[in-house]
Amino acid sequence: MRLGRGLAVVGALAGGLYWLARYLRPQHSTLILQDKVVLITGASTGIGRALAFAFARRGARVVLAARSAARLEAVRREIEPYTGDVLVIPADLTDEEQLQSVVARTLERFGRIDVLVNNAGYWQGGRLVDLDPVRMEQVVRLNLWATMRLTQLVLPTMLAQHSGYIMNIASGFGRVAVPMVSSYVATKFGVAGFSDALRRELGGSGVRVTLVLPAWTNTDIVPPERAEVLQRYGFHIDSPDEVAERAIAALVAGRHEVILGGPIALLGVFVERYVPFLMRLYWRIFMTQEWQDAMSVPGGDEAR
Repeated sequence: MRLGRGLAVVGALAGGLYWLARYLRPQHSTLILQDKVVLITGASTGIGRALAFAFARRGARVVLAARSAARLEAVRREIEPYTGDVLVIPADLTDEEQLQSVVARTLERFGRIDVLVNNAGYWQGGRLVDLDPVRMEQVVRLNLWATMRLTQLVLPTMLAQHSGYIMNIASGFGRVAVPMVSSYVATKFGVAGFSDALRRELGGSGVRVTLVLPAWTNTDIVPPERAEVLQRYGFHIDSPDEVAERAIAALVAGRHEVILGGPIALLGVFVERYVPFLMRLYWRIFMTQEWQDAMSVPGGDEAR
């Protein structure tokens, strides 16, 4: 009798864990990008430009938004062989009226928005006591506020469609608190938390949220002086094309989150989450003057 009850309890627990895993596991997406309308911010350089190419090659209709009209036009000419339906919208995404205009012009042209890629962002490095407060406000406004506000503006259309995909390009710094980039880290932690909370809020609505956490990437955010130090520290530097392809693969697969940057990046997220005292010890040892100088190098005015 005891054996039977024990087996029954074990069976019930195993069944419960199985169904819990099924419930928590991301559902496979049926997303096909052909003719989908994809709005990409920060599309003039770096990861944004690479994403424009990657979506265009899959037949999507692409909306390019960033500050520089000239750079956006260059991207449009480059991706037109893959998709003839490209809309360029020069805009300062820290401005409320211009954000609203981006959404209004996209809907006026295409009548729908299937994928929103929140990618635009500023970099700021250095000791907090030395940071320019004006720049700090710009970092918070573009990296975090613009992501939240643009998502808010797009959501009514997606909810009315009963379908939509939000891809937030944050950073590995959104899960690991790296010193000497405190303002940037704060915004990326904010984007990660926003994505997690919004995903739960939208459960069952047909709108999905994918959080992409790139590591160091060969964009304006990694000038040569910084790249040299990073390589000495053993960090891998991804290409924007690698990031774009893996981000879209995660979106199509319906994944909630994808961490890029190889084994070191994955290990960093694991250690930060489960044994943070080791991460504190690591930075006590490795926050050298060389690291501080490398993080303080100007660059990445429109990183991502």
